[in-house]
Amino acid sequence: MIAERHRTIAQSLSSLVRELGNAEVVAEVNTAAEALEVGQTLAPDVAIIDLELSPNCSLVSLLNDTSPDTRIVVLGDRDRGTPLGLVDALASGAVGAIYKDEMSLHDLVRAVHSSSIESPVVADEAAGVLLNSYVDALSDKRRRDTSVIHALAAAVEARDAGTGQHLHRVTGLALRCMTEIDESMARNEEIQYGFTLHDVGKIGVPDEILSKPGKLSSNEWKVMRTHPELGVKIVEPIGFSGATTGIIQHHHERWDGTGYPSGLKETEIPLAARTFAVADAYDAMTSERPYRAAMTQDEAIHVILDECGSAFDPEIVDVFLGLFLRQSTEERRTG
Repeated sequence: MIAERHRTIAQSLSSLVRELGNAEVVAEVNTAAEALEVGQTLAPDVAIIDLELSPNCSLVSLLNDTSPDTRIVVLGDRDRGTPLGLVDALASGAVGAIYKDEMSLHDLVRAVHSSSIESPVVADEAAGVLLNSYVDALSDKRRRDTSVIHALAAAVEARDAGTGQHLHRVTGLALRCMTEIDESMARNEEIQYGFTLHDVGKIGVPDEILSKPGKLSSNEWKVMRTHPELGVKIVEPIGFSGATTGIIQHHHERWDGTGYPSGLKETEIPLAARTFAVADAYDAMTSERPYRAAMTQDEAIHVILDECGSAFDPEIVDVFLGLFLRQSTEERRTG
């Protein structure tokens, strides 16, 4: 009976894959042993695994080790599985988590074409499960926390339709700035965790505020501005250091002391949070949002210059602008 259930799921998956038009099914399997053998011999681009075949994620781990270039997408069962199964699978190297009962061609297209460890495909419903259960999972599996952190951050982004790939762009830009300012801090994984999890507190912001297409009311802004402190409460039980929590809590402070949540000013604001604030503002301004068009690079830089000394640390603005000046010089030289 179980084997028949797996055959039915495999057939459904094969039909969906064939609908993609530019993807090919190289094998259908019904047991973990068969899946591992196919993975080792054929090394497919994508392996879609029913978590019933790998309840302890052993298949995910083994396949990830033996065929590292294969992107693994897991299918969870809302009724039969446990929430931590999805978290464990992502922490073990899977790049996607989709519910079988709500699986769609859209989710599968994303899984096949755009999934990666840095940008996992997490269905909205699976994201909710991750958000509700990840603290316990991280506490038990800190040695694998990098993968789970990326999965969690992607889940937060999935709730905020306006962010797109904001997380990865802004983290990379902030790390480039941090490298110029203090290379040892840029190499500190706790700083990197802070950049990645800067908006984790948005988990506690209601969807009607987080996804509102227009401007927020004063009361809605009060709720939105609680997300830095909510973020700290979420990550503190896991044991992150002050380097991480300082970024999460203070990346919306302003150089002149008019920011939130603590009204810190100048060097009272942690250096990494000050650095991240400039990168965050730039990426937000140059990204499309439901309520406004994206600014050009020059327009965003003009705003940052106007806010230098009020919103932003002048020395960090100098470093930030230096990055773009060197990039423009290199582009002219190579072009």
